[in-house]
Amino acid sequence: MTTKWTSGLAGLQIGRRQVLTGMAAAGVTASTGLGGAFAQSAKTGTVRVWGEPGPYGGVAVAAMNEWAQKNAPGLKFEIESIPWDGVYVKLMTDLAARRPPSLISVESPIAMQLMAEGLLTPVDDLVDKIGRNRLVDGVKWEYWGAWKGKQYIVPAHHQPHLLLVRMDIAKELGLKDPDTWDWNDLLNAARTISQKKPDMAGFCMALGRNLCTDYHFAALLHSAGGKMFDAANKFEVAFDSPQTVEALTFVKELQPYMPKGAVEYSFLQVVDAHVTGRTAMSFYWGRTLGRAAEEAKPVFEATEAFNHARNPTTKRRNNWNDFQGWCIPAQNNPFIDEVRQALVYQQTSKDWLIKYCHSLMPNVAPTYKDIADAPELKQHPFYKSKPRTVETYFKTSLANSSSTANELLQGVNPLAGIVHGRSVLAQTVQKVVIDNMKPQDAAKWGAKELSDIRRENVRLLG
Repeated sequence: MTTKWTSGLAGLQIGRRQVLTGMAAAGVTASTGLGGAFAQSAKTGTVRVWGEPGPYGGVAVAAMNEWAQKNAPGLKFEIESIPWDGVYVKLMTDLAARRPPSLISVESPIAMQLMAEGLLTPVDDLVDKIGRNRLVDGVKWEYWGAWKGKQYIVPAHHQPHLLLVRMDIAKELGLKDPDTWDWNDLLNAARTISQKKPDMAGFCMALGRNLCTDYHFAALLHSAGGKMFDAANKFEVAFDSPQTVEALTFVKELQPYMPKGAVEYSFLQVVDAHVTGRTAMSFYWGRTLGRAAEEAKPVFEATEAFNHARNPTTKRRNNWNDFQGWCIPAQNNPFIDEVRQALVYQQTSKDWLIKYCHSLMPNVAPTYKDIADAPELKQHPFYKSKPRTVETYFKTSLANSSSTANELLQGVNPLAGIVHGRSVLAQTVQKVVIDNMKPQDAAKWGAKELSDIRRENVRLLG
């Protein structure tokens, strides 16, 4: 099901004094239990927490309520799940209406925009308490959000989408190791499966007008060496390029081997296609495996995750990795101090952080070395049944990380949230797969849309 909205962030005229935000967050250290270091709070009420669909937000809130029982007995933290395709509109509408939640865990593109608006509270003091040297290898603090020399976001998790392959089908049809594939191999595999398994699509990705299509296409764009904006050149638009054309052409070549309904697919439709056996391969985050383990054991047992197929020219195999953190609205928020304290409590608890990762394996990856290497984390049964896949999601994917919020890891992109609010990438893809527009013309169309976004929001560029 696709949410049909187009204006998103840019359609709401939100000034610095109107958007009521401030970001804080915390990461992970050892199980230190810092509750005793905080002053007691006499405040009462409900602390509203927004999170994306998934059990991990509830786990984090449970930890915060444990803190509250000890330090703020009059408070109760409550989680509100916001659907992926609705988060931008609801978030910006509530911020503009001066009724934000007290704490938000949100995908990195919107967090980067709020940070660039100058609306978020620096959290360098929290980073110092957590420990600046605790990050897993291959990441930097700024991937979650730093702007003009200050850190504004502390990690919650990282979350890459990868290539999921039914290895029983691949072996039956004599396909070679997916870890060695380039785009041509992926295309040939999709074609072979579709031809020899007429009741099964060879491959599935989202092609609807939604965030999932944005994220899936962005990985192909970045693997080709392309990008929306040039961070090194004041974010001038770089989308009208041979690399964009190459990525769009590849999607068009793959389309005949996808489910016919893929032009309307969003996040959960891609999961459904894989879990129900209607596709042998898909692009997705670890959520697919978690659901298959519960609903379709044979699919779970047969599926493995791989870093994406290499672009034949660049040899890049980028994913779209969401470096997600926690945001604290700065104004009209009576619980800023309590939220900061509760976050430090949760993010410095080894037990709670392991529960967070375990709540939907292997969808949310640990961001700190002591958690990633903890023996307790590896007690989850997926470490026995899917050790290679877990390792790929949690660790080896990091070398291929990219996202629209930090393209090719060349600089934080404050315009990405607006791009997603208008579904520019998804619309560009649909120009090719639905309207049969030439990829060259679609790239020009998308570049114009991005140029409009840059012009209208140049204030964000500093």
